[in-house]
Amino acid sequence: MPDRLEEDRKLIDEIDAQLAVLFEKRFQIVKDVIDYKIENRLPILDSGREQEIIARNCARISDDDILHYFRRMYTDILELSKEYQQDILDSK
Repeated sequence: MPDRLEEDRKLIDEIDAQLAVLFEKRFQIVKDVIDYKIENRLPILDSGREQEIIARNCARISDDDILHYFRRMYTDILELSKEYQQDILDSK
């Protein structure tokens, strides 16, 4: 019978698989967003929207002990999104 550590690791692996799928979906949409921004000559950065996104998503976290880590992760995701958009913009 698997011990608790093995069971927890299996659950983390399943969550990681879901995160990978969601990450890919998110970046497919980010590509569509940058295509729209290019067509309409809009800047990549919308800092007001970015702050709104961070606040809205941080509000979904009920465990104050991990809120800081979630905010960091989400900020990193947004940074990667901007980097990806810039890479697409540079290639056009």
